[in-house]
Amino acid sequence: MKTPLNNSFRRLGLLLLTTLILVTIIHSVAQATALRPIRVVIDGTALTMEATPQIRNGRIMVPFRAVTERLGAQVNWNGRERSVTVTKGEMALRLVVGQTAATNSGRTVTLEAAPLQVAGHVLVPLRFLSTGLGYLVHWDSATRSVIIRSAAEQRAGGVVNLYTSRHYGVEPVFTAFTRATGIRVRFTTGSDAVLRERIRAEGRHTPADIYMAVDAGNLWLAGRDGLLEALNSATLTRNIPSTLRDPGNRWFGLTQRVRTIMYHPDRVRPGELSTYEDLADPKWRGRLVMRPATHSYTQSLVASMIAAHGEARAEEIVRGWVANQPTLIDSDTRILETLAAGRGDVAITNHYYLGRLLQANPAFPVRIFWANQDNRGAHVNVSGAGVTAHAPNRENAIKLLEWLSGPEGQKLFADSNHEYPANPNVASHPIIAGFGSFRRDPLNMAEYGRLQEAAVRLLDRAGYR
Repeated sequence: MKTPLNNSFRRLGLLLLTTLILVTIIHSVAQATALRPIRVVIDGTALTMEATPQIRNGRIMVPFRAVTERLGAQVNWNGRERSVTVTKGEMALRLVVGQTAATNSGRTVTLEAAPLQVAGHVLVPLRFLSTGLGYLVHWDSATRSVIIRSAAEQRAGGVVNLYTSRHYGVEPVFTAFTRATGIRVRFTTGSDAVLRERIRAEGRHTPADIYMAVDAGNLWLAGRDGLLEALNSATLTRNIPSTLRDPGNRWFGLTQRVRTIMYHPDRVRPGELSTYEDLADPKWRGRLVMRPATHSYTQSLVASMIAAHGEARAEEIVRGWVANQPTLIDSDTRILETLAAGRGDVAITNHYYLGRLLQANPAFPVRIFWANQDNRGAHVNVSGAGVTAHAPNRENAIKLLEWLSGPEGQKLFADSNHEYPANPNVASHPIIAGFGSFRRDPLNMAEYGRLQEAAVRLLDRAGYR
């Protein structure tokens, strides 16, 4: 007769064997994917190249001649200087083997990977080459393919190209827009700052029609730097309140994200909470969980406090936060999970992260508290967008922004991430409607950008890392 102990060992052995098999399968699949050669597809045609593309410093490097000729450009190799010059109409690019300094139509830019020479072939950064000639580039990691589309192909049938840091919940929204208008949406994702720099580097040859960011501060910077066009759209100014858009109408908030106080109800009573400023009180020492200073959410919140109190008082508040020794976690979801696990009592996060967690688990043990209701109101930021100054598909870009500001677009865009619509005539998702009504800070979002540099310096002085 088998003993319970023998049965336990048998089950443990079976579990270990199953785990080993799964790990082996996953490793094999990952290895096979990693070994798959990189494909370059231009306007739907796979390119045959004289040398194998490589990835260096996160950038795809390709033999320059095959790609440039397929893109319809003239190319010249100077063996003495080891330089490549590529021209197409008024566009001109120059790269030098081993150097990260390159030129785009006479303007110096810095490459993230220097051109290299391998077995007699010169490999150059594909994205710089393609976007510098006015093409849109997309990396498909699943098939290890670089998809390059020409300006003519981009315009065929009506398209709009987005550079967006918002990568969650966008596809169903854009599918609905295409269904309603026939205009196809293509988007390239990345961080706000990186996409802004790409638009600046591409200049008037950018394929981007719209810059979409998840923070008003970054939208303000894009407007300040001349990357966005001022729009005269009655639809946008009617649908989006003045506090949620640029005073010059270069960008428009499309969803609202409220950054407020979260707490665990077993360890904190709502009556103990009041304001962001109150979290500097020593009673919260060792009980706070917050986002690091490097994140735009923190910087915009501090910028709003500078606007409300001036720098001296705002710095005093931030120093109080630092003195309370907060746990710093660079993820709002993980901050809330930390509270739920009992490793903190109070936090500051965006409201929709709690909405997501409640959608998955209605019993999630964290509650929301609307900050500063007796004075200026809770801090509001936006996810928003603007049309680029050199948009190749300007009219389509305006149509997309206007549609996103209207009833259908607002409902889909806001509900996809449990955000509040920017359009006040559109109802909120039931979960966040259940958070109740509250007073919002009426400060214009542009102030977050104007005061961002001051906020960053203040955080550094206060020792908030």
